[in-house]
Amino acid sequence: MKEKTGYGSEERDVATSPDDRANLLSPDAVSLRSTTSIPGFNFFRNRIFSFGSHAAPEAHEISTAGSRGTWPASQYTVLHQAAQSDASTILGAPRRNTSGSQLHSRHQTKSSGHYGALASSTSLSSCATQVTGTQFEVDSPDPRLFSESRKDRFKAKAKYYLKYYFPILTWLPSYPVKAVLVTDILAGLTIASFNMPLSLSYARTLCYVPERYGLLGFAFPQLVYAFMSTVPCMITGPEPGASVMVGQAITPYIFAGNPTPEEVEERAIIYVALITAVHMITFMVMGFLRLGFLDALLSAGLLRGFLAAVGIVLTMDTLIPALGLSQLAIDTGVSTQSAAVKLGFILTHLPQAHGLSAGISFISFGIIIFMRWLRSRYAKKYRFLVYVPDILMIIIFTTIMCWKLRWDQQGVVIVGQVDRPNIEMMSPLTKTTFSMFMDILSSGVIIALLGFFQTAVVAKNIFPDPPTDPRYAPPKNPTPSTNRELVALGFANLLGMFMFALPSIGGYGRSKANKIAGARTQLSSIVFALSTIIVTFGLLPLIYYLPRPTLAAVLGLICLALLEDAPGDIIYYFRIHAWGDLAMVAVVIGVTLAVSLQLGVTIGIGISVIQILAYATKPRIQVLARVPGTANTFRNADRPSHDVSETDLGNLEQVPGVLLVRIPEPLMFANTSELEQRLRRLERYGTMKMHPSLPAMRRGEQNVIMDLAGMSSCDTTAVRVLCSIVATYKTKGKYVLFARMVEDRKMSKLFKRAGLNRMLSYNGHPPAYFASIEEALEALDECQFETPGNWVEQPDASEPEEVTEFDESDLVEEVVGESETEVGSIENEKVIIKSETV
Repeated sequence: MKEKTGYGSEERDVATSPDDRANLLSPDAVSLRSTTSIPGFNFFRNRIFSFGSHAAPEAHEISTAGSRGTWPASQYTVLHQAAQSDASTILGAPRRNTSGSQLHSRHQTKSSGHYGALASSTSLSSCATQVTGTQFEVDSPDPRLFSESRKDRFKAKAKYYLKYYFPILTWLPSYPVKAVLVTDILAGLTIASFNMPLSLSYARTLCYVPERYGLLGFAFPQLVYAFMSTVPCMITGPEPGASVMVGQAITPYIFAGNPTPEEVEERAIIYVALITAVHMITFMVMGFLRLGFLDALLSAGLLRGFLAAVGIVLTMDTLIPALGLSQLAIDTGVSTQSAAVKLGFILTHLPQAHGLSAGISFISFGIIIFMRWLRSRYAKKYRFLVYVPDILMIIIFTTIMCWKLRWDQQGVVIVGQVDRPNIEMMSPLTKTTFSMFMDILSSGVIIALLGFFQTAVVAKNIFPDPPTDPRYAPPKNPTPSTNRELVALGFANLLGMFMFALPSIGGYGRSKANKIAGARTQLSSIVFALSTIIVTFGLLPLIYYLPRPTLAAVLGLICLALLEDAPGDIIYYFRIHAWGDLAMVAVVIGVTLAVSLQLGVTIGIGISVIQILAYATKPRIQVLARVPGTANTFRNADRPSHDVSETDLGNLEQVPGVLLVRIPEPLMFANTSELEQRLRRLERYGTMKMHPSLPAMRRGEQNVIMDLAGMSSCDTTAVRVLCSIVATYKTKGKYVLFARMVEDRKMSKLFKRAGLNRMLSYNGHPPAYFASIEEALEALDECQFETPGNWVEQPDASEPEEVTEFDESDLVEEVVGESETEVGSIENEKVIIKSETV
């Protein structure tokens, strides 16, 4: 049927049956190429934007058949109506004209101008026509969302919320088994083949806990994460950097009082579980409070310095067991010292190194490097090289050789008996462990924040490449979300906490390897987790004769991966003169070598936060000048632009007696503290380049025109500062005018409630808001003879009235003069209407 729209006399088709609606909502019908002419798009946008809306229907409704009843007008429709309305104005005042609007009512005309996007005659749907050739799929929403029953609406929304936090419910039903099942399984097994040996090294070598707790960190937490992750190729678990920091954080507590090796192990198990609990709490709080945007705190220099520092610390911690000096380091207390002390210990005791242990370690490391080079050079030609588990093969070979040749009796340290994990789950957070929890709380939060930063980097950079053949396309996945990743990590570490596992975070290296191995979906990480569980609970006795120098060689590969990019980045920083990033790298590495990794990273984060706060709290106010030969083109007088070069800055025209300033950013309490002071500085010098100790370059008070085109929002503190600025200039007898203010209803109401409109209403006229800087300048030219805040002087009644000829313009001026004695916007508008009528 045909129905009249709410925007004019135009008619449009409306689907009246479920089949019609399905056709209209098909991907072929909903094309951005012709959205203005397709009624299905209007129907779709009304449904989407009225999601969960229970407001009463508007005057224009879309009637549909079936149980869905009447569709209420959506927010999109209201927005479209506001866009078409010529009556909406800034701060609710009558719309000013665009041809020379003035402060005086006698210069007002009937023509209407436009402010902002909402005043444009082009709707949002018509803006979409600029995008051509783009289509998107549309899922029909659950009809229960629009049911009159609250219970049905709750069930429908619960289904969507469940899919939001468990993306597996979205991608698993559409999983292409024939296309990607084999590659996902092979990728999961490949990643498990070299990550399980790494977890053994993380546990015993870095965190001083039995190997089974490292495997547990890869097993069940990864399974939970796979159900909740939005990144298909992400592999979580213990990371070398986090493991190094965990080991350094718990070292002063587990070695206090000369404990026995059994006591060290028992203490380490509890402290590691408590740090995992801190990870869980931190990730949960940040995820549910939607603090994922904090990943911007990590600068490039801090990230590079952190990775390099972790590589250096990990290298020192790896060389000690690789050379067979672990027990000597514990006896001399070097295990608890800084990386610089450990380096001195290695150089001093190098003659005492165990030859067989060093040979096993360095030969294994050489084979791993050779296989890495072979894979990087010939993997494209020989695809099978990607799936060769070289690390697993080396571990199996050295374990068999140790068992056959009895290397353990020749001084080589082996893994030994590894007990199967106890599946009984218990919380480490008890009254007896509260003091221990407080000891590692600050260190645990720092480690968790760094883990969050690293996971955020992986989530933004690791994603399956689109296949060349559509048949091998992965199933539909939700858009990666940092907040949802935080929630997923929180639940993964919650399970890890109950199992006393190492903390789990996203790993860039293994996630990238998972992608290269052919992973397309989260099923690869599920395969990885299940294989780790099988090894943990069934095959641990097979690693009894595994030499620890072999695990140290595997860790050496991680050290190389962390350090190999550092020289190139440092050279790049030198070439582009990024001295700030270089300083950050030097500070983090220097403090890490001298003291500890925790302190180095903490100082780096502190410097980054200070830099962000200094940038955020500095108001970027600009002084404007006119481009020669133009009427309404103004540029920043302190900086060159696309049409004004450095040499042409001196040719910009200053407006006499007027200070033109631009506020190109939202104003809030953080960046308004120095706004008034900087405005005074501009008034004295006309530029921000002059030092405030120099004598003033400009004489006399000036009127001020503020260009607010970039001020998209404003809080109460900023409004108070603006009121103070306007009041100060009014007491000096000067005007403050606002130009190009953004149309924002919230900000407009805030201005009105704070009294700023009243302060900008000079001599009883409407508030001084203008569509352009040129209009504000013309208004100043007309108002120079009036004093802001005072009424225009009326002629003395005792003096004889001068008889002049009658003129219509004089009558208009007389009416305007009488209107200036009235107070209130309603009376002023009546006078304006009378003057326009005359």
